[in-house]
Amino acid sequence: MLRTVSLCILSVVLVAGDSAPPAAAEVDALIDKAQNYLLAQQQANGAFATGDRFVLGITALAAEAVASQPRGIPASDARIARALAFINGYRQPDGGIYNPAEGLGNYTTSLALLLWTTTGTGDPAAVKAAQEYLFSIQNRDPASPARGGIGYGSRGAGAEDLSNTSWAIHALRASGVPASDPRMQEALRFLERCQDLSRVNPLPWARDSGGGVYAPDESKAAGSWNREPPAPGEEPPRLVPYGSMTYALIASYIALDLKPDDPRVRAAFGWVTANWTFDRNPGMINTEKRPDADQQGLYYYYRVAARTFDLLKTGPLELRDGRTVDWRSDLFRAIATRAKIEGDRAYWINPQPRWGENMPTLTTAYVLRSLKWLRAAL
Repeated sequence: MLRTVSLCILSVVLVAGDSAPPAAAEVDALIDKAQNYLLAQQQANGAFATGDRFVLGITALAAEAVASQPRGIPASDARIARALAFINGYRQPDGGIYNPAEGLGNYTTSLALLLWTTTGTGDPAAVKAAQEYLFSIQNRDPASPARGGIGYGSRGAGAEDLSNTSWAIHALRASGVPASDPRMQEALRFLERCQDLSRVNPLPWARDSGGGVYAPDESKAAGSWNREPPAPGEEPPRLVPYGSMTYALIASYIALDLKPDDPRVRAAFGWVTANWTFDRNPGMINTEKRPDADQQGLYYYYRVAARTFDLLKTGPLELRDGRTVDWRSDLFRAIATRAKIEGDRAYWINPQPRWGENMPTLTTAYVLRSLKWLRAAL
């Protein structure tokens, strides 16, 4: 199981916050409204979504968020049982839990593992098979910059990315795979190649901001949408770190038992303190000349940030510019101001449709899990 750590030995200074965290009752009220919304979306077959896009993944995300503590409903509840039955119906002969038509084997298998762990319902044989499936799609090419990464499971070696790999790391660790496993150590080397930190990343694009990028190989489509054009005579294009990947990097490092004072963690957290905001997904490049491009992936950003702070067990901190902030206050404010309240229900939707965030069941599942990590930190 994942362990939690203290952030007090990071180079950033933790101090008494200038802004008070939200009241527990205030957070509880919004948790209940988000949970009510998600439960109202559940279909008779147990799914938390309809249509032909991401139904399995959204169901696993929503069920895990609803079942998580605090204020979670038990695995014995009929609604969780129906969701589990729906998800278990997608078990494949290779051990993965996925819809073959979607090509999202890593995401949905990792989510199923996290749900089984949260609810204590995973059959040991199914858990082991799912773990081995995830390792079976790990890049083992010694010449590939993406070696050790885990991708979608459908795009071939070389297309691995930090988001997919982070989901797999958390699922594997939560379901019992030790960080010392050689395959997990290969994943750790992949994380290093996703960090803009030349002391651990030998790739030529690394400069030393400390942040995380989506994928280490700029020649792949996975990285091409968040890179700066090269300066005259400079090659290759510089991959640009951004918020959700930097938090995913930190949380994955901690999941693999790195200490908060490890130089890799300190450097990544330094990027966070220099780019602090929950109003946007910082670092997203406006490649389409759109003023709202940095709203892409905003709710996923909230989820990975909340997970990171849950693992680090910290409250107020001092930013690089000297301001003192409290992540609980700032994140709750960002979430609450974006809520769509309808009676005893609340949902969230992103006008930016990228990565499915125009689907309110997906974004509300992200937010509910974020709120529960935030509530546990009060």
